Amino acid sequence: MAEIKDALNRYAGAENAEGSVLREEEQFLRDYDPSAFEHPSVTVDILLFTVEERQLKVLLVRRATPPFKGRWAIPGGFLRMEESAEEAAARRIREEAGVEGVHLEQLYTFSAVDRDPRTRVISIAYLATVPAGQLRFGAGEETAEAALFRVGIGEDSGEGAPGEEVSGGDVSGENVSREGVSGEAGRLLLTAADGTVLPPEEIAFDHAEILLTALQRMRGKIGYTDLAFGFLEDPQSFTLAELRYVHEAILGHKLDVGNFRRTIKRDYEAAGRIGETEIGRGEVGRPAMQYRVIH
Repeated sequence: MAEIKDALNRYAGAENAEGSVLREEEQFLRDYDPSAFEHPSVTVDILLFTVEERQLKVLLVRRATPPFKGRWAIPGGFLRMEESAEEAAARRIREEAGVEGVHLEQLYTFSAVDRDPRTRVISIAYLATVPAGQLRFGAGEETAEAALFRVGIGEDSGEGAPGEEVSGGDVSGENVSREGVSGEAGRLLLTAADGTVLPPEEIAFDHAEILLTALQRMRGKIGYTDLAFGFLEDPQSFTLAELRYVHEAILGHKLDVGNFRRTIKRDYEAAGRIGETEIGRGEVGRPAMQYRVIH
């Protein structure tokens, strides 16, 4: 009986202690002064990439209001109090490009003290991949216009440019030069639809650095992730040639056809990441095997 009484006393003591802690917490929150610490603003920036005409392109918007009025920028906006960063990113993609349910991943947090002239602004950048046929974009409340720019590094040949194929057929990005990718804004190459090259000084904020970071991320992971699938118009019906065009657009150079096919069949098909469906259309009128993404 004494043991039971001791146990009840210990329980009552623990309960009283817990209640005391809760009351202390409630009092602390009632008395807490939110203005005791400065609050930086938080934004989300959306790097929305697509592959159009076998070229890697990114959506940019021309700012209609200060700061950097008239310059091109990555689409984005301030985080609302009632939403998470990922919810804000999805909202901005829906508002800027008219698409939902696309591949979205957090890229990096950019927090340089002087990155925004208005106030201290921390940006959480997100990388999104969208098939070109699904994009619906135009001017917005704070943007004068929106457009796709071909994106690469200065020395990139681009899929459509003349040049020799890479004999190794490397799809990992390891053979791609890293010079200028890690923050040298002058190496970024953005080309408009009319062939005009956008100078880095016409890019707002630190968005040239953000673009280079995103391009480095994609090139580094294209060979071992499912990143390329997000660019396919129909992930349930595509050819290996269509998949190769995506890899070439991201890497910035051509790949050897035979080596690419062997690599994909080994690393993708044998691993159960893609599967054959049927014989369908092919290059130069030849029949080609259709594949689908296996989730």
